[in-house]
Amino acid sequence: MGAAMTERLLTGKRKTAPGFTLIEVMIVVAILAIITMIAIPVYSSYVKDAKIGRGENNLVLLSTLMERYYQNNNLYPASNPSLTPNAIPGWNPGNNPNPLFTYAIQNPDLGVCNVAAPAGPSYDLTATPNANSGLPAGEIFYLDSQNDRCEKLPNGTLVMGW
Repeated sequence: MGAAMTERLLTGKRKTAPGFTLIEVMIVVAILAIITMIAIPVYSSYVKDAKIGRGENNLVLLSTLMERYYQNNNLYPASNPSLTPNAIPGWNPGNNPNPLFTYAIQNPDLGVCNVAAPAGPSYDLTATPNANSGLPAGEIFYLDSQNDRCEKLPNGTLVMGW
């Protein structure tokens, strides 16, 4: 009889090899899969919210620059469908060379946010997500000279405020 067999007969125990069983490995993989299924959508939501926040913050910055321009020139900049950096002094939306949004000026304000357009000098600012932003196509954020804010969803619904 071999030494291992003699030991087994004397102790009544079977010697096991060190390591993990298949069941233990499968349980760990299942737990990791569940954690991943929860974490990825949550992370994606945070990324989307951060991108939208950046677009909204840039609209507020652009509005401030528009008011500064008005103070210096007694008029707002002309309509511009695609603002490039420094189109207005101090304007730089970031994310160059692949910006997340296209920013535009509509002068005068057309009353997009279901608010009557003011009689005097005014403007509408828009932020439209670009293809590389990962945001829904057709979603547009608005901010006007009266600080009215709204969002046009891809289905055409207008949501007040943001």
